[in-house]
Amino acid sequence: MGSGLWLQIDISQAGGELRTTSRSSRGEEPPAHTLGPQHSPEAVRQFGEWVKEAALKGVSLTPLTLAQELYQALFQKGLQQTLHQLQGSAHGEPILLRLNPVDLDLHGIPWEALCRPETTVGFLGTSQQVSVARGASSLKPWEPCQVKDAVRLRVISPSDEGAPERLKAVLHPSLETGELEWLKPLTGSQASVSFLLNRLRYPPVPHILHFICHGGLDEAGHPTLRLADKEGQESWLKVELLAQELESLTRDTLRLVVLEACEGARPGALASAAALLAQAGVGAVVAHLWPVRADVARRCSAVFYRSLAGTAAHRGDVARSLHDARRTLLADFRESAEAFSPVLYLRGHEPILFDFRGRTLRQAPSASAPAASSVPVEPAARALLEMLQKPCSLLLGDHGPNSMEALRQALHAELQGTPWETSSTLPLSALAQRYALQFGDEALNTQFQTVFQEGMSSMPLVDVLARRLGPGVHITLLRAPVLEEALARHHPSLPLYVLQPARSDSRSVLILQQVPGQGWVKLKKPPEALDLEREAVVLRCYRGHLPNRVFSAPLLTEDDFLLHVRKLEETLPPELATPLKSVLARQPALVLGLSLLSWEHRHLLYSLYGRRPLPEGSTVLREPGDIESEAWRSGQGLPGGVEGGGTRLLQAASSELAEYLDSQMPGGAR
Repeated sequence: MGSGLWLQIDISQAGGELRTTSRSSRGEEPPAHTLGPQHSPEAVRQFGEWVKEAALKGVSLTPLTLAQELYQALFQKGLQQTLHQLQGSAHGEPILLRLNPVDLDLHGIPWEALCRPETTVGFLGTSQQVSVARGASSLKPWEPCQVKDAVRLRVISPSDEGAPERLKAVLHPSLETGELEWLKPLTGSQASVSFLLNRLRYPPVPHILHFICHGGLDEAGHPTLRLADKEGQESWLKVELLAQELESLTRDTLRLVVLEACEGARPGALASAAALLAQAGVGAVVAHLWPVRADVARRCSAVFYRSLAGTAAHRGDVARSLHDARRTLLADFRESAEAFSPVLYLRGHEPILFDFRGRTLRQAPSASAPAASSVPVEPAARALLEMLQKPCSLLLGDHGPNSMEALRQALHAELQGTPWETSSTLPLSALAQRYALQFGDEALNTQFQTVFQEGMSSMPLVDVLARRLGPGVHITLLRAPVLEEALARHHPSLPLYVLQPARSDSRSVLILQQVPGQGWVKLKKPPEALDLEREAVVLRCYRGHLPNRVFSAPLLTEDDFLLHVRKLEETLPPELATPLKSVLARQPALVLGLSLLSWEHRHLLYSLYGRRPLPEGSTVLREPGDIESEAWRSGQGLPGGVEGGGTRLLQAASSELAEYLDSQMPGGAR
């Protein structure tokens, strides 16, 4: 579990030079020295910019002359001798090398990229002989957290609601074995300052908090994190305030905070935030100095968490786990400098965060393996990208992962022991109908709000599709504003309206408009004229939680669909129904999450298209091996029937499709 030996090197600015002072766990104090005039603070900052530029380009550090010369300047004779003596006493175990940048400007320097002379990959941050961490002074007590089963992880992602699910996908092996437990992530409005601080006060308390966010410094130079914007205004949380909130959690449970930089993060800002969190009492903080490609960040997290929480020989050792991750990134991504984006701040001299003695792993029942794809993802993805280059209408259904399964289970459990008790395989609309007959409509709405009080889980495929969708008409059956908020987030300048028909026989409709700087604004009357070549409309057929987080009773029961899903001209005022019908009639439909085995979905299609077939070029996305595929391809059960067949069918696992599409878009996952 490590040698227990450490060497601390403090690096500070002295005039126009950098000066080091050192001490070891055995009381040795090598003579202080400067790095020399050729390694001035400005020269070292230029070194940092060089590594950053290579990382942003995803290329290796060549030539290595700068990294090797800086290594040699740091480990001069006295310090090098002490390091060798400690390594000799470690009997093959790595010693902890605590690099302590004293001045704020030095936190953004990738010291981990220093390379031992006469080597090509002898970097400090990948060494097997030393484990590198940055020091943080704190007088607060420290001990590893005893973990008897899974290490609990919660992700906070204010601006990218699809990021947690993409991360969860690569962590699947650790989740399946029970090494990690996935707590519900906080995204969108749930990643606001007030919601986050309130949620942290209640169990379950995570062992690890993983932020995917922007970092910055306020006008006074204090580190801040950007959380969910409020009413169109940027919302920043002072890290010092977050540290105070985390103080009680760190005494018993929380041991690690990960600060992963989003696109646009200020270089070094998260490093300063990490230092402050560690000083305030968090045992360890991993911060990303710069944004890296999405697949690189996820690969780093997968290796890091598997090494930290898994059954490896050095499990629980945060420093060695991060070294494992860096070596993997160098091997997997052609020695890309992105491996040096994550850096570790450690409060004490002990990198072991978790005590796993007596641990018993329980395989997580919810971490079932994703369906194996028997169909290559690339052909389907390329066909889809081709379709998205032209105007199309997304028809987003409520079948699939992250939708209504939790509500189904809750309703089924409540009906046990009543006259309306039934099989759990009953369609949700029939199950909800029985629940309403037994307990009433108000109880059904309350149950819905209870299940979805923290909102619906993010949907990565919807998120990446929203980035490509443009003006026109899009229809969602989700009872949460997943599509609307994704469109608003990715297209802030696109005029966007949300229409929600009333639960009545009238043509009244609730209209929201996304207004830059104001958020979602309720309109008193429909716009005088819709220009659907430059404006977008989202029609919320099944109601539920609106983008402004106002709740309206959703359509759930069989009676709801029979009574309230009607033709557009019977649901909307003419000035809205006419342009929407015109676009739907001529624009190809992209169908996702609809099922021909669901009568309410067939009923909706007939309400939208009558007996006309779906427009030419319409495309249906289905999972590989889906039993409905042939029916969709032939047109059975669709408006127009088999005579209207010809709808294109694309089959690919949704998780793989989302990942592939994400990699083909500018900026990766973020």
